[in-house]
Amino acid sequence: MDNTIQSLARFVFEADIRRMPPEAVHECKRRLIDSVACAAGAYSEPFCERIRSFAQRYAGKPPSRIWGSGASTSMEMAAFANGTMLRYLDYSDTYLGKTAGHPSDMIAALVAVAEGCEADGSSLLAAIVVAYEVYCGLCDAVALAAHGLDQATCAVVGAAAGAGRLLGLNEEQLGHALSLALAANLHLYNVRCGTLSDWKGCAGPNGARNGVFAALLARDGITGPTAVVQGKGGLFEVLPRFDWQVGTASLPLIVSTHLKFHPVCYHGQSAIDAALKLRASVPLEQIAQIDVETYESAFRAMGSDSQRWAPSTRETADHSLPYTIAVALQEGCLLSQAYAPQRLGEARTKALMDKIRVTTSQPMTQQFPAKAQTRVTIRCVDGAVHSHLQEYPKGHASNPLSDAELEVKFMALYGAWGNAASASRTLEVLWSVDRLGSTVALVDALCPMA
Repeated sequence: MDNTIQSLARFVFEADIRRMPPEAVHECKRRLIDSVACAAGAYSEPFCERIRSFAQRYAGKPPSRIWGSGASTSMEMAAFANGTMLRYLDYSDTYLGKTAGHPSDMIAALVAVAEGCEADGSSLLAAIVVAYEVYCGLCDAVALAAHGLDQATCAVVGAAAGAGRLLGLNEEQLGHALSLALAANLHLYNVRCGTLSDWKGCAGPNGARNGVFAALLARDGITGPTAVVQGKGGLFEVLPRFDWQVGTASLPLIVSTHLKFHPVCYHGQSAIDAALKLRASVPLEQIAQIDVETYESAFRAMGSDSQRWAPSTRETADHSLPYTIAVALQEGCLLSQAYAPQRLGEARTKALMDKIRVTTSQPMTQQFPAKAQTRVTIRCVDGAVHSHLQEYPKGHASNPLSDAELEVKFMALYGAWGNAASASRTLEVLWSVDRLGSTVALVDALCPMA
């Protein structure tokens, strides 16, 4: 194995949750709670129903379950179906490095493997922390999108790492799992360009599914390329050379990931916060023009092409600064219902979107990803100007959701799975997951309709 893969495998093998800071363990529980909430909130969506139906065609030994219904499938397909539910609302966590991504795309996969292995809750948390470290370490190391690769590439290798731990792989087997994951799974950034398709929300969960598959292969003695990063034809011939660091920060990188307060692409979070701050000061009929200044990554993802002013799909709408800002100004909030097909074409929203201009700010770009800033300036027909700069969106690691606020989000999204009493019982299990003797009990709690 090349030095990069050896270093990653050694870290994954040696990581010990007993030596992890309590802060990291607590943040890991919060990411698990947030992820389950997002999955519950998307459970009744027709697209998620189709994916669950697709997953039920598969069987596995041992099986894993689909959250909500409790239907059995394989580990890999549970990873995909539950991960797609988790991701569908675009309400799950984010990491901002040279690459931005959604590391919680891996959580459903790791729960599926933990259930199949009957691992204890503490082992699941350790696997999640390790997977996040590998995923976020790659995000910090290289700008994948600039070279045509998608964040789902990070999910493949991170999930392989976490799944490998749960499967009890030794250091050599972990190296093969990571190598198998990378060799076959360089995902294209095209998935997040132009009019966005169904695959936008599936890409990360599919990456995690493939990471589980790589770990299962390695467990059964299948070997991967010996120099998949640094060797001839390896990753360094696709991307500029980079230094993939794991386990070197004072706290595990999961602590630096961000939760979402609004169901929108993370690059739109600060814009929605700013728009809502201004809403009370400016009657809609007085708005002549809205100027939005933001950092380059936000502009590229949410304000750089014409489809963002005429979204025809949910996936494009939740990646549109004009659409989400207009809705927030009109309704005083941004909820998932704003992406319903009949809502996308409303003339009053389109009229307000046509007043919005999005530009990049060099200082904001230079300060990203430490800050995720957006300034919204509203110019009124009477000449008045109202402006607000949001430096850290609500939910950012530097402006975090409290545990109580996270629980409010959980309770609000849980409804498709049951009533408030059921939600409270599930929350109790999630907060105490590290004390569970088997993650089967955790998945029992995530299948209230079984």
